[in-house]
Amino acid sequence: MRITTLQFFWILAVIELSMTIWLTISPTISAVQQDAWISILIGGLIGLVTTFIYARLSAMHPGHTLVGICRRVFGKWLGTVVMIYFMLGWFSVTVVILRAMTDFIQLVLFNKTSNWVICLIMIANMLYISYRGGLAAIGRFSQITGPLFFTIVLLTLILNVINLEYKLALPVMHDHSVMKVMHASLVHTSFLSESILITMLIPLMIQSGKASKTALWAVGISSTLVLLTTASVTMTFGSELSGQFIYPFFNMVRFISVLEFIQNMDVWVIFVWLFGVFVKLSVYLTLTSHGIAELANRSIRKKSVLFLIAAYFVCAMLPMNIANVITDYYNIWLPYIYWPNMVVIPCLLLIISLIRRKQLAN
Repeated sequence: MRITTLQFFWILAVIELSMTIWLTISPTISAVQQDAWISILIGGLIGLVTTFIYARLSAMHPGHTLVGICRRVFGKWLGTVVMIYFMLGWFSVTVVILRAMTDFIQLVLFNKTSNWVICLIMIANMLYISYRGGLAAIGRFSQITGPLFFTIVLLTLILNVINLEYKLALPVMHDHSVMKVMHASLVHTSFLSESILITMLIPLMIQSGKASKTALWAVGISSTLVLLTTASVTMTFGSELSGQFIYPFFNMVRFISVLEFIQNMDVWVIFVWLFGVFVKLSVYLTLTSHGIAELANRSIRKKSVLFLIAAYFVCAMLPMNIANVITDYYNIWLPYIYWPNMVVIPCLLLIISLIRRKQLAN
């Protein structure tokens, strides 16, 4: 179950863009209004730094996934506990994305269809591609989805140019302090830091020599598109209205009308976006099942997939609505998942690995 460098690029790029463009723009605009694009820019730069750390960590332990790295650095038992904490975070991310996707599709397309039916359809597709094809099949699918997704986002930005009012992006850094703008960048940074998954993907590449450069390109391009989208949304609706939207990119797509001929693009955008979400959910499912199998040191990946699918469905259907999910999860996401799983532990792993390498060299 190996993937090529191109498949690795598109898997990571789709993972980064699919939910980042949907869920990070609104809270950023709510926090710093017209300066949101600066926060997205800062978040993108920090995301590149964290991605480099993950790639460097993986390069120092060639052939080892994050499971193996944790056990080599922390020891078998502590490393296992740390890895379980990682996978609990991945599990929660998958559940939240699944529920957000379900409620969104129900809201805009199938408002007379029960949300559990929509969720079940997505889960059935995730089960099929992960159980039968694994990461290689997801990689091939992402080679189709990735270019299509990025093209539709670029096309949306181009067609929306006629609706832009540049005065809505002013004044710059007048109403908010530098610290507030930097703090607002954390939401975008935390989503980009999902690139920690490369520590599970790189050992499964056919040629991992260019993994670091490829990962940085994927994260950088995705973040740039989110930056342009944030600026475009702000200059289309203004910061006050944009901050009240749950999905401002979707609202911008619905607003596009070129000569009253090009309209109603939202159906096509949602269609392509669903492919991207499907890739992201399937990657999380597949890598989590890989991690469980490696922790147990048994060939139970496919059994793990079946268990995870059932758990995803049950947990995704528990919350009452998406507003509760997003509000409550943001309070959990930064302190309990982003900081320990994507900053503290990876940095600690890298520092200990560098110290040990220096000691061996001496």
